[in-house]
Amino acid sequence: MYCFSRVRVDKKLYANLEHAIEKGNSERLIECIPNIGLSCTVCNQTFKRIGERKRKLSVDYISQYERQCNCSAGNRKQCTVPCKALRELRNHYSHMKEAEIILQPMGIIGRDSGEKLALQYNVLNMKFEPATDVHTYSGDEINFINAHINRFRLNDPQYRTCQLYDFVRNVVDNHGKLPVYEYNNLVVKLFQEKLCGKPQEEVAKICESIFVILFPKMQEA
Repeated sequence: MYCFSRVRVDKKLYANLEHAIEKGNSERLIECIPNIGLSCTVCNQTFKRIGERKRKLSVDYISQYERQCNCSAGNRKQCTVPCKALRELRNHYSHMKEAEIILQPMGIIGRDSGEKLALQYNVLNMKFEPATDVHTYSGDEINFINAHINRFRLNDPQYRTCQLYDFVRNVVDNHGKLPVYEYNNLVVKLFQEKLCGKPQEEVAKICESIFVILFPKMQEA
């Protein structure tokens, strides 16, 4: 949900069920399907928990949510989209202190722009950044997205993915031939989809031009 890493590797699942709004706030959130996704153990058990006490929802907001939501054991399986009560609760939650988190799987809509808060990956700098190429955000919304990036250490040298660099190097070594096996990060999958259908020579040139820029940065790291 947060770091784009593959959680199923070699038929083993390295993941936790992640409750976007912490389940400790209400029993209704424990099995609320639109509030649940998959997260790697590090994001879920370490980074997400930072500031959790400051994000504790008040009794008034929880009571209002529980009165308005339609959750029950009988219709839970049909609840595949967020109800109005959950959307309102998320909106309040995302504006609390220490809650600058792009919650999934529903996502977060910017209060100023009305656009979905999203990340993009800068290939040449190997960094996640606010998706300003496709969205127009306010300064506060950009700060929100950057806080999310910092919380989950997406650009931290110790945690950031090097999978795209490995993919590009593999393609260069194989003269533009795309690898058939899967990498462990969604960024690589999206990048590979962009290359699919292009002539092998063009793929080689694209990856060579990227590799020339990335190689010195990897040596410095």
